[in-house]
Amino acid sequence: MAEPERSVPPGAAGSLEWSVWPAREKPWAAAVLLASLVVLGVVIAHGTGDRVLGVAAPLFVLGSVGSFIAKTEYRLTPDAIEVRTLGVVRTRPWAEMRRATLDRNGVFLSPFEKRSWLEAYRGVRLPFGGNRDRVVAFVESKLKTSVEDGGEPGSGRRGQGRRKASAPSAGR
Repeated sequence: MAEPERSVPPGAAGSLEWSVWPAREKPWAAAVLLASLVVLGVVIAHGTGDRVLGVAAPLFVLGSVGSFIAKTEYRLTPDAIEVRTLGVVRTRPWAEMRRATLDRNGVFLSPFEKRSWLEAYRGVRLPFGGNRDRVVAFVESKLKTSVEDGGEPGSGRRGQGRRKASAPSAGR
């Protein structure tokens, strides 16, 4: 289960911190994933006769699903968004973000004003982790543009409604 908001350390007024660990929330899915990686390694090693490839292939797949397996910590500060997972900290300033899209599980922050194929590589996904209202309020307070309601995932109802941020920009 997602951990609740932590107490804010001194000097970090206006920050919001939480963590999400999907594998802990869905242990059966994590077990199936890990078992599948072992099977993949055995099949590749046996099929190719290359043990190195049999180890490397599952590790590459594990790297791509690392955000599911590992605990991810999120910190929203007045200046930036910080995401820490597997010992790597990714920091993006709020000034780079132009749009936010809400769905049932989180907020996607994009550096583009309109949808772009590049946003999947340059945006930041913030799962709510039990802090929906606080995360949405924080994002709305930092963005100078509207926050889109992306509808329910998989429903085909993208952008059905719009929520205005607390400080909409002029001339857009």
